[in-house]
Amino acid sequence: MMTLRLVSESSAAEKISGPMARMALFAVAVVAGLASACAPENPRLMAPPTTYAAAATEAKPQVLNVTPMVDILMVIDNSDSMTDEQQTLSNNIDKFATGLAKNSNIDFHIGAVSVWDTKMFQGMTKDYGQGELRRLKGPDGKNLPDAFGRFVSSREDYDSYLAKQNVSLKKEAGWLQVLKASMKIGVESYNPKHATEKTGGPEVEEIFSPVKAALSEPMASSANLGFRRKGAHLVLIFITDADASVRNADGTSFDISSGELQEFLRTTVGQSYQDDVSAIGVLAKSTDDPKERDPAIRHTTLGSTEPVNIQSFIRDLGGKWMGLRGKDYGAKMAELGSYVRSRTLARPRVDFEGATPEWGTITVALNGEDLKLGEAWVYDDVRNSVIITRDLSGVNGAIDLKVSFTPILGSSVNSGRVHTPGTAR
Repeated sequence: MMTLRLVSESSAAEKISGPMARMALFAVAVVAGLASACAPENPRLMAPPTTYAAAATEAKPQVLNVTPMVDILMVIDNSDSMTDEQQTLSNNIDKFATGLAKNSNIDFHIGAVSVWDTKMFQGMTKDYGQGELRRLKGPDGKNLPDAFGRFVSSREDYDSYLAKQNVSLKKEAGWLQVLKASMKIGVESYNPKHATEKTGGPEVEEIFSPVKAALSEPMASSANLGFRRKGAHLVLIFITDADASVRNADGTSFDISSGELQEFLRTTVGQSYQDDVSAIGVLAKSTDDPKERDPAIRHTTLGSTEPVNIQSFIRDLGGKWMGLRGKDYGAKMAELGSYVRSRTLARPRVDFEGATPEWGTITVALNGEDLKLGEAWVYDDVRNSVIITRDLSGVNGAIDLKVSFTPILGSSVNSGRVHTPGTAR
């Protein structure tokens, strides 16, 4: 640090004479002038007064009302061998729905797509594209207005529309009547003249490729818009008498493989897709009459007599399957509905959209009861979400789940109240 010592004009003159004295006196005068100019007593050179506004120091707590969500995609075989099976599905889908929605407020979407045949359908004009959700139908078999979308929703008011159509709602709710009618997507018989007539159903059924197409562009933002929701558990249901990804005798194959579908799910859903996706099947069994099974799994000379590729995919996701035909069909459908319910409620995730919570401000309550961190929920700082670890499927009655938190502000960053990702919690 430099220190400047000033001396008076008189003392300077006493010690220095001649030109040196005049130079010294000039320097002293300059320094004195600068000091005087910078002094606060000079109002012309003072900075204008600064006015500071009061800044908020605390963010307001936010409360999220959480409803467990599930998106159910049914892949229904519409080949000509499935006429009776589609009717059986329609007759028993209420048991599945009851098992799913029993004593809970699960927010569900249920949509249906048909199987596909890339080789046969190439260049053909089809009413529905690959992975395109089917139109919803009323009890009379006619399509519902486009405003209802392509999937049955627990939040849609079907009752008012059906009441205007003079449909009785005394025995079954409107959404259930629409669901039962919509499961009968119809069948397309194989037509050997398809090359010229451009008509006909699938000859070799693709089961997995319609799933990828349904959840990808262009379908995801066009015909299937709104079906898939962030944070909703995804359920894939395969209903067929055939198998997926069958390899032909010449080494060629159709459909995508189980591994390719899982890789697609890993890419689109996330690394933990096995927690966020469930798979179930209503499939042919080896004990079925050979005439009621697809040729690819009909004879032992062609390989397995069961859909082993679909079974493998379902097994990898920890899912379940039942027989396509059987006296216990209705009871098994109810079991599958309960299974989907338990999977939906097992580890629901609550995403903090557009906000990051201050650490220590998150609270979770179930039906008014505060849940403890580490025992019933955890915070995932990678996804910025709360994961409910308590199994909610055992809750008897409606599920009222609330997550409250205080979002991070600049003031909380400066005060050190922000949790650093990756550290212990």
